[in-house]
Amino acid sequence: MATFVLVHGAFQGAWVWQKVSILLQEQGHIVHTPTLTNCGYLFTKNRVDIDLGSYIADISRYLEFEDINDCVLAGHSYSGMICGAVMMQLPQRIRQMVFIDAMIPESGCSFADIAGEPFQQMLQRNRMEHDQVKPWPVEVFGVGPDDAPWFTTRLRPFPLQAFHSPFPGDFDPTILPASLITCTKTASPFIRAMAAKAARYSWPVDVLDSGHCPMVTNPEDLAAILASRAQ
Repeated sequence: MATFVLVHGAFQGAWVWQKVSILLQEQGHIVHTPTLTNCGYLFTKNRVDIDLGSYIADISRYLEFEDINDCVLAGHSYSGMICGAVMMQLPQRIRQMVFIDAMIPESGCSFADIAGEPFQQMLQRNRMEHDQVKPWPVEVFGVGPDDAPWFTTRLRPFPLQAFHSPFPGDFDPTILPASLITCTKTASPFIRAMAAKAARYSWPVDVLDSGHCPMVTNPEDLAAILASRAQ
């Protein structure tokens, strides 16, 4: 039995893990799915004070207040930045780090820095009032028509500053055992490029034939990989 802490990506909430949580719990695992500040059911309009540091504090405090130790910390997409920082700050609480089609941090760089100019232009095109970014089209998430109505009604804007906040301090890919799950049908080239980065770090890389949100479209496959990583 293992303890999992599954951290959702931008625009989403803990709701995105419903299928995977059930599958892991049926195997006897303990599963935590924290919701980040102003995401999911916690969303309120006009918040302008949220950045990467806010989210790092969310997960760090969650591990501390819930007395979580020896966990498998898994971050999806944007939350690779969050969980990478928590990995550096609280390594004693984490057994294994899993990046699920996620951004692998670089020291001193923001998500937007690593993603590059085309992504930065997309941020500006999707910028809303109060420095929020409207959710990407459902096709970017790789969610099919059967799940799209359920999925899109739960998406919420995400703070622009979170994409531009630099990673705090240095990122050391050797501090803990880590691995990457890469999805073959992911639309974003900078996320697909993370597989090569993980290989340079000599991390194990698992490949899923899915879009960017396998917790929605391929929950059985994702749960199986996560369970194997916990052993």
